Amino acid sequence: MNRLRQWKLVFFALLIAVIAACSEEQASPESILKSEKGGDFRGVNIGDERQVVLEKEGAHTVYSMPDELVYRIPSKSKDSTWYEISYNFNDDGLYNINLEIYSKESKQLELLKSDFEQYYLAKYGGSTQTGDHQKEWRTMTSEGRMISISMVDSLSNTRGSYIRVHFKEFR
Repeated sequence: MNRLRQWKLVFFALLIAVIAACSEEQASPESILKSEKGGDFRGVNIGDERQVVLEKEGAHTVYSMPDELVYRIPSKSKDSTWYEISYNFNDDGLYNINLEIYSKESKQLELLKSDFEQYYLAKYGGSTQTGDHQKEWRTMTSEGRMISISMVDSLSNTRGSYIRVHFKEFR
C-alpha cells in the first residue's frame, strides 16, 4: 500500500508540473508589442512626448534621462528570457524605439522570430532582406510619419542569442 501511495504522489506531482507548464504564458508579438493598445508600439506613437510614454509604460523604468527611457520587462517564462525596450526622444518627440529580447533557449527565440515575421508581414506586407539575419519593413504611421522597422537576430551565434526590433523615424 505504501508503494501505491508513492506512485500516486509522483503522478500527482507530474500532473501539477504539466499543468503549470501548459498554463505558462507564452510570449507572442502581440503580448510583447501590446498591439491591442493601438499606436505604433505598446500603445505609443512615434512623435509622442516623453510624458506620454512614461504614462503608457508604467513603472518598469530602469534608466531615465531627458532624451531616453529604458524599460526591462519581466518575463513570465522559466527560461530566463528578458525584454529590454529603449525609447529615444528629440525636440519632435519619440523618434526611435529599440526592443531587445534575450533568451538562453534558442528554440524559444526561433519561434518568436517566426511569429514576429508573420505579424509584420500581415501588418505591413513584404519586407526587404538587408543582411543574413536582418529584415526591414518601411511604412507610414497612423500619424503620417515614415518609419522603418528592422528585425535582427543572432540565432546562429553560439555566444548568445537575441532578437532586436528597431523602430526608427526617417525623413
